[in-house]
Amino acid sequence: MRNKFKIVLFIFFSITAYSQNLKILKDSIFIDSNFMRIEELKINLNNEKVKNKIYSITQSTYEIFEKPLLCLPEQRIKAKKDTLSNRVLKDALRETNSGFEHYEIYYDKNNIINISISLQSYGSPWEAIQYYCFDLNNGKRIGISLFVNQQMLLKKIKSKLKDQDIILSINPTVLLNFKIIANKNENISGIDFSIFDTENYRNSGYEEFIVHFEWKEIEKYISSIYKKRLLEK
Repeated sequence: MRNKFKIVLFIFFSITAYSQNLKILKDSIFIDSNFMRIEELKINLNNEKVKNKIYSITQSTYEIFEKPLLCLPEQRIKAKKDTLSNRVLKDALRETNSGFEHYEIYYDKNNIINISISLQSYGSPWEAIQYYCFDLNNGKRIGISLFVNQQMLLKKIKSKLKDQDIILSINPTVLLNFKIIANKNENISGIDFSIFDTENYRNSGYEEFIVHFEWKEIEKYISSIYKKRLLEK
């Protein structure tokens, strides 16, 4: 049976310089009359130990290869393309649950970065997203440690959910998933928390609810260790 898929491989590796320390490598593959974008996050630091510490987390977010692959971004985006191309030739994209990672950069200033990595499954409505915040001075995932008086903050989040007529049980891990809201000059105006309804699974994944805090609301919950750096011009 003739394979219905056609592949056009572009080797342009479009590199988007998006922020101070981060770039998103981009390539594409032509599948069934559509261009599908392939992406990979690149961190521009001289400290290899810090970079590798962060890559060990970000590159392990989703299982997109047959086995874990931790390597340089340029090598990983090539591996993504090679893997997808091989699956297309075997007409095995769906049965291998192939997915496409997408990266968003929300904040990159004073060696603090805030990003998300989402995954869209090919030929399926299933999708997922994971948020990260890292300290580029040491490679540490800031996450929950960005916040103080956490129990009170969780109560505020639960109250804001209730204002949206959403009743969910929450725990401290919800403080891992947040997006720093900033303008083009990286001046912060607030923080969005993403709360997932993990009790009710859907074919498209867990439903995501956004809880927004203006900076004047959230500022008192920010650790003094990081607040100075977040506000520094």
